[in-house]
Amino acid sequence: MTKRILLTTLIVLWGVFHLSQTGQAATTLKFAHNMPPKMDATYHRYFVKFEELAKKYTNGQVEFREFPSAQMGSDQQAAKKLQLGSVEMMAVASNNLAQLYPGFDLFTLPFLFKGMTCGIEHVLVDDELLNQISQEAQKKANIRVLAFAVGGMRNIMNSKHPILKPSDLKGVRMRVAKNPILLDTYKALGADAIGIASAETYGALQTKVVDGHDGGSSWAYAQKLHEVQKFISITGHQLVVFSVIVNNKTFEGLPENIQQGLSRAAREAAKINMAWLQDNEQRIYDAFKKAGLKFDEPNLEPFQSAVKPVWDKYAERVGGWERIKQVQELQKQCN
Repeated sequence: MTKRILLTTLIVLWGVFHLSQTGQAATTLKFAHNMPPKMDATYHRYFVKFEELAKKYTNGQVEFREFPSAQMGSDQQAAKKLQLGSVEMMAVASNNLAQLYPGFDLFTLPFLFKGMTCGIEHVLVDDELLNQISQEAQKKANIRVLAFAVGGMRNIMNSKHPILKPSDLKGVRMRVAKNPILLDTYKALGADAIGIASAETYGALQTKVVDGHDGGSSWAYAQKLHEVQKFISITGHQLVVFSVIVNNKTFEGLPENIQQGLSRAAREAAKINMAWLQDNEQRIYDAFKKAGLKFDEPNLEPFQSAVKPVWDKYAERVGGWERIKQVQELQKQCN
């Protein structure tokens, strides 16, 4: 009985000490993403750095529980849970948020970005663009964007034959994320586009439900898709931009110093992750080559011409031509 009283007293004293150091009990936030918990997986690597910085900038007042490998369901399912508040934070490809707020599809437009250049950074750290999208997402979907980050360039991988021109995609069944712009991009290129969730992609390729896929290199490598593919065409037709998002009501309920700490940590972690990914892209390509993938670098002009109608169709959906031009102008700031 005496031991039990002593143990209870120690626990209470620890709690009092912790509160005296931080000013309040630590807040725990659930953080979801679809990649495995490995340091060569972009989302997990991002989470590790973000967690480190967030604890630093909030003086330990926030704790995190990571839910990797799509434990919260598909990206769309997890995003819905975040919108409703059962998940507080998430790193997710922006195209998988468009069902909740279509403005996220701005970055999904094909050939909006000109490769992994420094112009990307000017776009993704721009306060005006971030605030525009975040404020609209708050109103439409109860989602606040803390940062945009890079997940790699989308290229075309398949198991049938090299893709050197759009007509080579005729009859090729391509897995894409369940997103209208992604689906219409491949339809414009002549492929049979099929929307399949991230977690189901490996099995779909292995069983020949689909012949190929597109996805960021880091994501493809983390999912081991190179094991069930033979050819890769370096098209860089889309930049995978992932959003670091938080349930807006949860965020607004936090003390201002914690809000500022989370926001600062999210953006700094995004910059660090971006620099790592730009270096890591070549390492992933080397790993693909070692695995036996055959590389091709096609002339991109026919691909770019084929997808122009996609821009016309979706310009208003993603925020209008002015916002598209805003992204193009920001890229020109690259020195």
